[in-house]
Parts: sequence; structure tokens; C-alpha cells
Amino acid sequence: MISCVVALIVSALGIVLDHTLIKEGLPRFGMLIISNGLTGIFAGGLFYQLAREERASRELVQARMKTIAELNHHIRNALQVIRFLGGQRSGLDVVQLQLINDSVDRIEWALREVLPRYDLASPAMIAEELRVKSVGPAA
Repeated sequence: MISCVVALIVSALGIVLDHTLIKEGLPRFGMLIISNGLTGIFAGGLFYQLAREERASRELVQARMKTIAELNHHIRNALQVIRFLGGQRSGLDVVQLQLINDSVDRIEWALREVLPRYDLASPAMIAEELRVKSVGPAA
């Protein structure tokens, strides 16, 4: 659909330029150079704009994938502790229960804080928040 609209716009621009230049009485070769040059500049500008928007969209998807990978990392680490401690044959002591509770809290934090704000916050901000939460604030 977009390509058809661009083709129509560029064609209409070429026709208008040709008609205007014929009225001005320019020689045929000069008319071709000016008309095709201006049409090419317009088409190039449209292509540049579409390519720029496509690249921005691709970068946004890559940032989202990176954020999802960070979130996956945090949830997997927390679940590994739960899986390990849950597989123990002996009874759980206070330290093990605290580790399980901390892991569950970490999962709840990731699901409660990161995912709901995902569309509202920038991916760089989310990645920085995940880094600070997992590593601790920079001194």
C-alpha cells in the first residue's frame, strides 16, 4: 500500500514538473535533467525517511529483546535456587527458607515492576534498573 502511494506521489510530481517546464519553454534535455533530478531527490527523501523509521523500529525491537533477556536472566537465577532447595531431601532450615523467600521476592519484583512499565519506560532505563537491582547501586 505504501509503495503504491509513493509511486503515485512521485509520478504526479514528475508530471507536474514536466508540465510546468514545458510551459516555461525549456529545451527538452534541460527539462529532462531538471524534472528527473527533482523527482529523484523527492523519491530519495521518501526512501531515506522510510529507511530511518525502519531502523528505529528494528533498534526498538532489539532493545526489547535485550530487556526480555535480562528479565529472563533474573527469573532463571531465582528459580534455580528454588529448584535446588526444593530438591533437598532434608528439612529446610531458616537460611534455606530465607533464600527461597528472597528468590520468590525477586521473581515477584521482576513481574510486578518491570513488565507493567515495559511499554511506558525506555528499554535503556529498564536495562539500567535491572543492572542496579542485580548488582547494586554504583558507589
